[in-house]
Amino acid sequence: MSHILILYASHYGQTRKIAVRISEVLHEQGINFTLVDAGGPTLPPSPEAYDVVVIGSRVEAGKHARDIRSYIHTHQEALQHRPTAFFSVSMAASTVELGDDPNGYLRATFEELDWRPQLAAAFAGKLAYREYGWFLRVVMKMVSRSAGHPIDTSRNHELTDWTAVRNFALDLVRLALPSEIPMLPRTRPAPRA
Repeated sequence: MSHILILYASHYGQTRKIAVRISEVLHEQGINFTLVDAGGPTLPPSPEAYDVVVIGSRVEAGKHARDIRSYIHTHQEALQHRPTAFFSVSMAASTVELGDDPNGYLRATFEELDWRPQLAAAFAGKLAYREYGWFLRVVMKMVSRSAGHPIDTSRNHELTDWTAVRNFALDLVRLALPSEIPMLPRTRPAPRA
């Protein structure tokens, strides 16, 4: 039975929430996993102890988290010898017209690190207006207005497509156990309002 490492870096909690949802789907499928916060008090485990490694990161100021990039750089050799997946969380991913790699965040990270996972996805995050400081709240409102995102700063706005997250998790199961277990079917995303 495969054992999957899910390593993530989160700032306002949405990347962590996505990583937890992925772990829940893996659990439903009977897959062993370890969920680790890259910014936690201890060093993340080596990929060598796992059959599949899933890495997730928020995007801030146009880059994935330093902890995540450092982990990939440090463990590049081990990561190249096992199935890997990467998920990115940004507000750019909420704009369908930008495609599968909004603003090129995935491509830039993979080129910088000279590494390419077998599976990659970009998910929309949330506008955490109530958690931002005053200045960031004003900046994010301006950016959101120009991108067509919600601008009501009296509350947070979650834009994650949870069907896409579930399908990504099911693809992870296929990556870990290509023919060992019958799979639940992928779910079609709900139409956008």
